[in-house]
Amino acid sequence: MKSLRLLHLLFSLCATSLVYAYPQFIGHGYTSCKNCHYSPWGGGALTDYGRATSGTLISSRAFYPKSMSEEQIAQISGFLFRQPKQKIVRTQINYRGFQLVNNPGSTKNETKRWINMQADARLVLNFGENNNFFMVGNIGYAPRPLGAPKEADQSEVRSREHYLGINFTPKFSLYAGLMDKVYGLRVVEHIAYSRTFTETTQNDQVHGVAAHYIDTNWELGVHGFAGNLEQEKEVQTQGFSLMTERTIFSEHRIGLSAMSTKNEFINRLSYSAHTKLNLHDGSAILAEVGQTNTKAAAADEAKAGRYALFQTYIRPIRGLYFLTNIEYSVPDLELKPYTVRIGPAVQYFPIQRMELRFDIYNTRNFNPESATVDAWMYLLQTHIWL
Repeated sequence: MKSLRLLHLLFSLCATSLVYAYPQFIGHGYTSCKNCHYSPWGGGALTDYGRATSGTLISSRAFYPKSMSEEQIAQISGFLFRQPKQKIVRTQINYRGFQLVNNPGSTKNETKRWINMQADARLVLNFGENNNFFMVGNIGYAPRPLGAPKEADQSEVRSREHYLGINFTPKFSLYAGLMDKVYGLRVVEHIAYSRTFTETTQNDQVHGVAAHYIDTNWELGVHGFAGNLEQEKEVQTQGFSLMTERTIFSEHRIGLSAMSTKNEFINRLSYSAHTKLNLHDGSAILAEVGQTNTKAAAADEAKAGRYALFQTYIRPIRGLYFLTNIEYSVPDLELKPYTVRIGPAVQYFPIQRMELRFDIYNTRNFNPESATVDAWMYLLQTHIWL
């Protein structure tokens, strides 16, 4: 049973299906996600500029001929190595899988398994002058958690985003459809406490309307939503959220987020503060601290939980990044137990359209009334997109 829970956790860790908006890329000078993504809060489909940037700034040059210029690399950054800028239609195909190693180092209990995590197809339609009106959609494979029973009507194919967007001005945009909630740092690690506490993980998209405003030194997002309308009505999460960020010292960012949600079972209020620090040459530091107050419909009092995230992101050479995640979690502030999770990782983009990543995680629970063994895990990810 313990092994099954660990497998489930690892499975969730690697479900990074829609995230290409690494907030750590502030280390490359990008304070806003709108530069490279159709969603100004990151994730999902890349713009033409985002595709070109992934080839000329993020990915390694080691496997390109020395005679090939950056401009030539940008010219083949589109779908199937075409030019990224097409008249109306943009397409993208993604695959992500990982090698799962359970009980590493054990001569008796070590197990290895390859898991196919993602197989998605994306479509973007651009209209109007300067592509100011666009439609974004995706459909793909959505595997069930390991060990979960299969229900008769449960499909493994789903859409994680489909929405309309309008850029009314260079500063103001409006979006409507199925999207991620606007809240906090959208880090890649979906089991990060900053995402699980606030229900902003890889399958927590909602139908709603979002507005985005950006100026020279600050950015604001407001999101009102009715829940995921494909779910049962009683679990659909209605509410609103907002996030604002301000640029400080020309190259760093500080931000605040707040979100209120409810359904027939639970009311939840979350708020947080975060920062993104540019260390230059692709390196960065991220930090977020927040609290979530949860009240069950049948309860009189709310339970407060707190979380913190600290992540370093160091780029020694182009295409290669070293990460360190440090997380802190207190599920209930009135009780004493808390959890600390530490995980180094290596991320490598050998060429455009390919990402390789290796993670190690150690999770330690601190409880004065009981003792538990540290949990260790590691995994190898492969991500390919066209």
